[in-house]
Amino acid sequence: MVSAFKKSGVFGGYDVVDDLDVILYANSLPYKHEVVDDTDDFKTYQAQYFTPSKLIDGLTRSRDNIANIEGILFDLDEVPDFLILRDLFYRMLIQSKVEAYLWKTPSSIFGGKHVNASRLYIPLREPIAPKLLSQAVDELVVVLKNVGIDVEKFGADLVSSKTIGRLMGLPLQQEGTIVPWDIDTRFKYQVKSVYIEPEFKPLILPTYDNEFITTENGDTDLIGFVINYTKKHGITWFKGERDDNLTRVIGAIKKAFPNMHDDEVYEAFDITGIASQLDNPEKDIRNKTKRLLRG
Repeated sequence: MVSAFKKSGVFGGYDVVDDLDVILYANSLPYKHEVVDDTDDFKTYQAQYFTPSKLIDGLTRSRDNIANIEGILFDLDEVPDFLILRDLFYRMLIQSKVEAYLWKTPSSIFGGKHVNASRLYIPLREPIAPKLLSQAVDELVVVLKNVGIDVEKFGADLVSSKTIGRLMGLPLQQEGTIVPWDIDTRFKYQVKSVYIEPEFKPLILPTYDNEFITTENGDTDLIGFVINYTKKHGITWFKGERDDNLTRVIGAIKKAFPNMHDDEVYEAFDITGIASQLDNPEKDIRNKTKRLLRG
């Protein structure tokens, strides 16, 4: 299982590409991680991440550099009782013989804005094309529900699961990390969906003579726009100013990219690291894009 890794926080490109053996990795961890006082700071600057994908070239972290998807992850942000989820997961492993993994996130271990946040990871038998990811996630939601795990009832962030190249945090400790005990007898999930061309194709962005939009390598894209706009205007994300600054940046996006889709805006905030600095990135960004972009 080839993955691209980030060793220290969310900023910048990938650090390395390597095979990911979750069992080997989990066994190398301490039983309990040392206490972290500032969960957000840890997630932003210290935590290790991966995206289960092969890259096309180099270590550039971008949607366009993802060659394929080799596993699907679900962020379960609202788990009333982790022991209930754990028991359902064990039952699934016993009944289905599929290869799957479950672990607690930093917010669950150290305390954060989510309740017993957990991560469910299912590697795939055959890699899928990035364009098939959204359908594959929807397929797995149904499959998991049929074996007793309704991920949506556990606050699954399906937008994250469907975001190509989204960073996912690796396990931090053995406690709360569940791996198959009989890996040699298990099989990886085979995606059955076949790609269906969407009714509305993504819009091709026009070229602008706007200094904010041009990135360092000369490309014209939304991510470059967000980076350059926030730098030029000295926009930061400290508490008390996040709401106004988010409104300001999305308003600028509307002027420069009037036909931009909500998902692309969310992905830009995620890749640039802004989403990780917000209190409720999914809610904050989605609500504002709906109001400001769609009016």
